Amino acid sequence: MSDNKIFALTIPKWGLTMEEGTISNWLLAEGAVVEVEDEILEIESDKISQVLESPVTGVLRRILGEEGETYPVKELIGIIADAEVPDDEIEAFIASYRGSHGVTDTDEERVDTEDAITVKTDHTVRTKKPISKMRASIAKTVVSSWATPQFPVTMAIDMGKAKALRVKLKETDQAISMNDIVIKACAKAIEKYPMVNAQLGDKEYVLNPNINIAIVVAVDEDLMMPVVQRCEALSLKEVATKSSQLITMVKDGSISEIELTGGNFAISNLGMFGVEQFAALVPPGMAAILAVGGIRDEVMVINGEMTPVSIMRVTLMSDHRVVDGMYAAQFLVELKRLLESPETL
Repeated sequence: MSDNKIFALTIPKWGLTMEEGTISNWLLAEGAVVEVEDEILEIESDKISQVLESPVTGVLRRILGEEGETYPVKELIGIIADAEVPDDEIEAFIASYRGSHGVTDTDEERVDTEDAITVKTDHTVRTKKPISKMRASIAKTVVSSWATPQFPVTMAIDMGKAKALRVKLKETDQAISMNDIVIKACAKAIEKYPMVNAQLGDKEYVLNPNINIAIVVAVDEDLMMPVVQRCEALSLKEVATKSSQLITMVKDGSISEIELTGGNFAISNLGMFGVEQFAALVPPGMAAILAVGGIRDEVMVINGEMTPVSIMRVTLMSDHRVVDGMYAAQFLVELKRLLESPETL
């Protein structure tokens, strides 16, 4: 408890990109006694839903935030205070807090989550589908990404040896996916070409010391990007284990904001859907994203002979303010070398 025995309960900032939160459910009523780490309410961000725990001991004296409403980070939503604090002091604290922090009206920014509305016309019936907070966040991110001056560079890679390696590892009960192999190869290529893992500052480039790779995972109709942290320090098996854990957490809804932040480079793989080649938008705060297509059996002329090969096409989309065309090509050449010689991973 603070010196004046009154604590302001506010919308927390879970992650660098969180700007607002929606109160899903108050778990306690006004007047409830709370201890440190007691669960007070559930808050939904644009990525996840989490429970807010009490950082202090006291009494929940005021509930100011309404369920279903969205508030900006640091908005006052409740008051915890000692039981002996008079009501007039509570009211004075609320007025003082709002006066110093300001009250933001977010009504125009809120997403309508009412049930689907049926609109009748003379000949047809159209149904409006509400936009989820996550889809609204994705739309906002796409607009921000589209403003980035970016360009694609595509390369074809022979994945024959990578496929053979995966089969060999599977025989030893090591579950390694092709995407795991791509993640580890990207990490090693980034060590040689670190600018694709950098960030653009005001007057300088920020070179990240760790290689944290975000992987795009679809969940229902939404997308999440959990981050495999410090890939440069992980073995291929460790990358596979961590990647599998993150995907499971996304699917079962147990993923937290911690696992969704800190990415410096991203990979989006649509190969499992039969997509041969595509381009992805560079996420805000990153310099590049690798779009991975499926593996196709093709025939190529090698040393004058028709040779069957397993080709995967990847497209590196880069922020042109950080990475130029030659650098992007050099990165892909190194990535190609690593994936065509996977034993070096």
